[in-house]
Amino acid sequence: MKRMAAETRMTTSPKVTVAYLELRGPYAGVGEAMKSLKAWIDAKGVEQSGYPFCLFYDNPLETPEAELRSEACIPVSGSFRPEGEVRVKELDETEVAETRHSGLPDDFHRTYGPFLEGLLNSGYELIGPSREYYMTVAEAKGPGLGFLIRQPVSRK
Repeated sequence: MKRMAAETRMTTSPKVTVAYLELRGPYAGVGEAMKSLKAWIDAKGVEQSGYPFCLFYDNPLETPEAELRSEACIPVSGSFRPEGEVRVKELDETEVAETRHSGLPDDFHRTYGPFLEGLLNSGYELIGPSREYYMTVAEAKGPGLGFLIRQPVSRK
């Protein structure tokens, strides 16, 4: 087995309840969706309980841009009534591999390629969508500018 890159570490992602928006189309749209979701939870008085993140279900190198599936998610405490396009779900605790991406979204392939290949070569299976965590939802920082990537995995 090949060794994973030094910047990859294994950890557990805890069980979490999230408010989320489902998206279909270019991944570049997740920033605006996240801002919209944040405005909605703030307006409804829903308490944010962690860093916002997006779930990415498809490989943009293999899936047509119009068919890419993603979800903008914000961890919340307590319950709320879903409304319009805003939904709620619980993500189970899961083992994840994590790394960081520094740079623009156009350069994600430089992080994801070696990261995922290293996991597969080290005997792991990818068992769910990748998660990209954003420390803020702000104009100055958007998806891909130095944020945490977590990939749910299991041993083969």
